[in-house]
Amino acid sequence: MGMLQREYTPPPRRTTRFNSNAMKPPRPEKKVTLSVLERRLRRATRPKDRLWATIWLAEELIGKDATHTERALTLFAEAERLAEGEARDRRGISAALHGAGRCHLNLSNHAAALELFERGLPIAEQTGDAECEIKILRDMGNIYLREGRQDLALQTLPKCVELAKLVGNRQIEASTLDQMGTMLKNLGRYQEALECHTKSLALNELAGTARDRALTLMYLSYPLRHLGRYAEALSALDRSMLLSREARDSRMEGMCHGAIGIFYSEISDYSSALSSFFASARILERVGDKLNLASIYGNMTEVYLHLGNAKLAKDFGEKALAMCEEIGYKSGQAAMYANLSEYYIGRRKIAHAKRLLNRSLALAREVGLKYHETGVLTSLAKLDADLGKFTSAEKLLHNALTIATESGDRDNTIAALLGLGSLFNKQAQPNQAIHFLERALSVSGEIHSRRHEQEAHKILAEALEVKGDFEDALKHRKFASSIKEEILGSEKQKAIAELQIRADIEKSEQETAQLRKEVESKSREIERMAVQIETIATHIAGRTELVWSAGRRIKKVLKSRASKIPPPIIRQFNELFLELEHDQAKQGKEIIFNNEFQLAHRDILQKLSQRYPTLTIMERKICSLIADGRSIKEMAMMLKVSAQVIKNHRHDIRKKMKLGREASLASVCLNLTAIMNDE
Repeated sequence: MGMLQREYTPPPRRTTRFNSNAMKPPRPEKKVTLSVLERRLRRATRPKDRLWATIWLAEELIGKDATHTERALTLFAEAERLAEGEARDRRGISAALHGAGRCHLNLSNHAAALELFERGLPIAEQTGDAECEIKILRDMGNIYLREGRQDLALQTLPKCVELAKLVGNRQIEASTLDQMGTMLKNLGRYQEALECHTKSLALNELAGTARDRALTLMYLSYPLRHLGRYAEALSALDRSMLLSREARDSRMEGMCHGAIGIFYSEISDYSSALSSFFASARILERVGDKLNLASIYGNMTEVYLHLGNAKLAKDFGEKALAMCEEIGYKSGQAAMYANLSEYYIGRRKIAHAKRLLNRSLALAREVGLKYHETGVLTSLAKLDADLGKFTSAEKLLHNALTIATESGDRDNTIAALLGLGSLFNKQAQPNQAIHFLERALSVSGEIHSRRHEQEAHKILAEALEVKGDFEDALKHRKFASSIKEEILGSEKQKAIAELQIRADIEKSEQETAQLRKEVESKSREIERMAVQIETIATHIAGRTELVWSAGRRIKKVLKSRASKIPPPIIRQFNELFLELEHDQAKQGKEIIFNNEFQLAHRDILQKLSQRYPTLTIMERKICSLIADGRSIKEMAMMLKVSAQVIKNHRHDIRKKMKLGREASLASVCLNLTAIMNDE
């Protein structure tokens, strides 16, 4: 850890360092299957070949699912032993340690991942393996970001960007810029976050995949929304969704739905937000992404709290909390304790809400989650202020302000300043309130946060009214009103309209896809039934042949031993043979009749099947004969059934065709024949 605190200075012989990859075998081509890598590993005889074949196979296994990731972990451990022993390859050691760390990162075991990365980083630096060094720094930054350790992330990620630039690795440079942008967004530095994501998008346009561009566009939408640029944020999300579908990346698509849900919730369209969150949750559950799923449940908790549905808010909050605990996501646990406290505040269970907030505060401090710590301190101060404990509330807000200012978290700096302004208003101390509120306005202007500006003008107007300066108070109220109109004005309405259009298109596409699936399912069912029928027919034919074969052999036996077999038995066997011959002849005639009937009435049978799919085969045959002008008696003779059976079938046909009493079945059948002739 200490090594990350120092100022990073690259070694003097930078060119030699980055051109020394000859010691390391080239990575196999990208599109290579697991079976090919397995074969390469089995065929590798030399220790060094076996080492890198093991590493490449393990890298391909990471992230496929938990079982594959566990196997990858075993392979990386084997690679590390091989690199330290027979192969004597220090680059192999750093690669194996990085790979094992990535496995633990995928399994959400951050502590184990960080330990492995810290072991691998100095080895990568010493051996001049720039590629490995960059990847380790990026993944360490990812862990610090997930755990809210912004100070360490701010040291680690810029080093990674610098190295990636020097070696010309645009993909890693882009992904690291996205991580930095996310961190800066969390700190309320929206303009800087926007610049990071814009640079990342430019790099991904040159060297990134469709999924890379989709992810960057999704990240780009967050600062755009905070800056009030709704139409641009919406356009970025639309492009992100299209690219994730193009890449056939379900996880990315689920994340896009989640981002759109956040967009809806920020413009107070909570029903649409829930629809998007549920769509996201279904996809993320299917792909097993518990980290993002927990975040979605957390967002749903907030929406239900806004809607006043306390029960569902609590249910989803507890689900999210349990999932965060399961995967060891401590910053998620801290956030969910804070969310659940809102439920208990609404139920007037203040003591329980404070316990949850204190748990959240302890976790935030444990993982260095500064921006969350300031948010919790502000919430605790609000509770104390509502209970009339002004001294305690002021102390908490000053602590929050100090932490937010030191960590560069301007979003929470504004929240603490607004809290202090409101607190002094409650105590009828307008001069002190105005001091903090003017600072809040200044910082809001720096980060272009119109929502915070609106709130600051509103509270400042209240302070000026307490002071008796009604003219200035009116000015600030007008400012607050105009900003509110701007936020809720044409830009937002345009965004809502475009979102609704896109939602309708998505719904139509989903319905079309569902119908296509149903048609494919029915087609597969018909094919399966056809195979079954063919199998049964073959089986029956085989059984019939077996019976006839047995009969012929019995006949031979009877003929050869006629003198020894009693005449009554011979007579019974002869009668049985006559019955078998009669049945065979009957079956043959029926097959010939059915084939001839199908050929003669093929067109009308097909038309009946299309227009009236509920008709049975016998009912379609009867309709064909009615169209031919056959009487009930003739039909009964041809189909080898009674006249009453024909009458019953005619009654069923009329019902299925929905014919009234006056309608003629013969006319309908003749009309079908006429339509076919016209076609």
